[in-house]
Amino acid sequence: MKKSEAAMDKPKQNEFASRDYPVQENMTAQRKEWRFQAAGNYVLFTIVILALLGLFSDGIISETAQTSANGKLTVEYQRLIRAQSDERYILRVQGEPDRPVRITLGGDFMERFQIQTLFPEPLITHTSAREMTLTFAATPDGRHAVWIGAQPESAGYFTSIITVDGQPGMTLRQWSWP
Repeated sequence: MKKSEAAMDKPKQNEFASRDYPVQENMTAQRKEWRFQAAGNYVLFTIVILALLGLFSDGIISETAQTSANGKLTVEYQRLIRAQSDERYILRVQGEPDRPVRITLGGDFMERFQIQTLFPEPLITHTSAREMTLTFAATPDGRHAVWIGAQPESAGYFTSIITVDGQPGMTLRQWSWP
């Protein structure tokens, strides 16, 4: 008998059946482990995709622009931010022509953020316990753009309030990751 014929006479083993030789195996447990591993791979893949889209910082999921009810203030910012990282806020204000404009920042913005940069520089800055009022020079068309660079000092849920010239403004809601 040839060697190839002897190999053909051996019964084929079922690869998915439990066995004791050469190593003791429990294929039921092995299949459960494979399913658990596959589910873990899907979860990790989903986390990576969500991170790329902005779940943990800058991206499509996080970017937003909000306009006040009276249309005089628009703020561009990130809803999802990271503690101790620089965050950018762009405030676009439509004030009265040839009149100074006052922007008031309050709520958690003054208590839980540290302002790093502010451009353009305001003519007057007034701070109180829970808010800061910035007065900017008049422009011929009343339009203003203000860039603020701020750093959240801790993780958590923040609610900031921004008003223009004392009129009802808007509330910004943000989540800061640790």
